Amino acid sequence: MRKILQSECLKQKHGAYFKLCLVLPFISLFIAFLLCGPTILESFSIYWWEALFLFTLAGLLFVYDYKAEEGAGHFQNTLQGKLTGKIKVAKVMTALKNLFLASCVLLLFLYLVSFVFCGVMTVHFFRDAWVLLLMLIASAWNVPLLFYLSKWINCYLVFVLNSFLCLLVAPFLAQTSFWNLFPYTYHYKIAQALLHLKPSGEVEVLNHPHPVGLCIVAISLSVLLFLIFIKALNEQKRG
Repeated sequence: MRKILQSECLKQKHGAYFKLCLVLPFISLFIAFLLCGPTILESFSIYWWEALFLFTLAGLLFVYDYKAEEGAGHFQNTLQGKLTGKIKVAKVMTALKNLFLASCVLLLFLYLVSFVFCGVMTVHFFRDAWVLLLMLIASAWNVPLLFYLSKWINCYLVFVLNSFLCLLVAPFLAQTSFWNLFPYTYHYKIAQALLHLKPSGEVEVLNHPHPVGLCIVAISLSVLLFLIFIKALNEQKRG
């Protein structure tokens, strides 16, 4: 498995993966700055990251990898008999590594911008780092799902539907009592519990503490789904 992971990492050295991990966090920060200025840039940047760019980046990494393998002899590099499942799992782990890198880049951009607007905005570095990490864990289930669905659904359609559900559907369902039935809401609940950032993008006026169980439920459900999708992906045979 280690050699397979190393192979997947080597494939990405000459691709656009690293550029995506730099550009999308910057766009998230830039849009937040244009819409709200530096005063609430910290929370609004994280909102745009959770609402659009985190899942968009996951989708782009998936599509880029899918098209690269399709162009390299129509998936001949991934069809390796008993190793096929391990190769797919390695692709998921590599994508998660890139998402972690992008989250770190966003945090770094926020930290650097806070020096430019010193006295106007404050960045709570360790709190934001913790929130971004938990949001990534709460979204981890999505990556193996993308690769799993690509067997039956066009990769571009998977990408569009994935971003659509996260940006336009999840914010509404995240404010209902049955949010836990819709996985796209899990990372929204992390931000709401730890940053008092509503799924709609508004900051809660009354900062009443949310129960710790909210984060535990979201993380636990995400990990459970991640393991289920990884198992399904590992057993999947490409037709």
